[in-house]
Amino acid sequence: MINFFALSDAVARLLLAVLPNRISSRIQTNTSPLSVLVLRRNVIESTNEPRMTLFEGVFATILFDMALFGTSNPIINGIIALFTTIQNSWDVPFKNKEQAAEKVGEFCNRLGIQQTPWIWEKSAEEYTSLNDFFSRTYSTEHFPKIQSGRLVSPACCKILSYPNDDSMKNILIKGCDYKLDKIGLFPEEDLEKYSTNRVWLGYLSPKDYHRVHSPIKGKCIHCKLEGADHRSASVKFFGGQFNILNDNKRLVVILEEEEQSSNGNSNGKSIIPVEEPLRVALVIVGGVGVDTITFNSEMVGETLDKGQEISTFRAGGSAFAMFSSKPLDVIDSIRMAEERGLQVEALVGETLAN
Repeated sequence: MINFFALSDAVARLLLAVLPNRISSRIQTNTSPLSVLVLRRNVIESTNEPRMTLFEGVFATILFDMALFGTSNPIINGIIALFTTIQNSWDVPFKNKEQAAEKVGEFCNRLGIQQTPWIWEKSAEEYTSLNDFFSRTYSTEHFPKIQSGRLVSPACCKILSYPNDDSMKNILIKGCDYKLDKIGLFPEEDLEKYSTNRVWLGYLSPKDYHRVHSPIKGKCIHCKLEGADHRSASVKFFGGQFNILNDNKRLVVILEEEEQSSNGNSNGKSIIPVEEPLRVALVIVGGVGVDTITFNSEMVGETLDKGQEISTFRAGGSAFAMFSSKPLDVIDSIRMAEERGLQVEALVGETLAN
């Protein structure tokens, strides 16, 4: 069987050798290691790991960062469809346990996914396909701790944070006609509140744990898949010409905070909404090749615990945007990272704000 990873690297190196300098320089920038603030240790670290593989860097830079083939035409649409078809091949079942262990190990080595100790729910040979492993979950004893903050990270990811929607547009989203009211947020009367309070952008790389969890304890009052028929662009470049938050396939989940409050009954307490409850809009965005976002459409009306699983991605990189209807007390580490222009590396369940 042809090793896809080895073949893709060879093609990428060939292209890099013949591309104009302005393009190859951009690719090298996009694949260079990144300094991040690691939230669980509260330290800034320069990692030796590239931001993406060389293959990803070449094609993502040409197609999505620089958009050399445009953003909506038969050529780029056909390329995105091809990427999706390739990613869907990850659903092909492994022939046996030996092949499963080999392919999962190869995938982990390629992307730097932790293997020692093994922290995943099933052993490598028990996964039935590459996508089965991609959508893996932690074993119970290794699942990250859900912390006590009011708002926690919904995923294992790299996070950028902005004071409000306008600052995000002015600093990052400059190359497209992004509009907050085109995301699919709910209710419409909260749009002004979402626009004036903090915005969080999280990127889940292909190596990351690809399940998304509730960032607060609250009732789900809205859950809708937007852009269900769209072919999604890469979520690596929010600042490019592709309108990711308006055009990519995305799941919009609105959570309304609840609190424990005495109902005057000596037999116990009941859950009642707080006055002017905090609402958090979680926009879960599929990237190129992500043809499936798995979720429970019947969660509307249910109260979700903080850290409860909401959705799962199958294949490819993905992202989320998170908006709130009220100001929150952002932790000092997030403010420091924002001042220095750093991304924050967070595990699911780590406190972002109180």
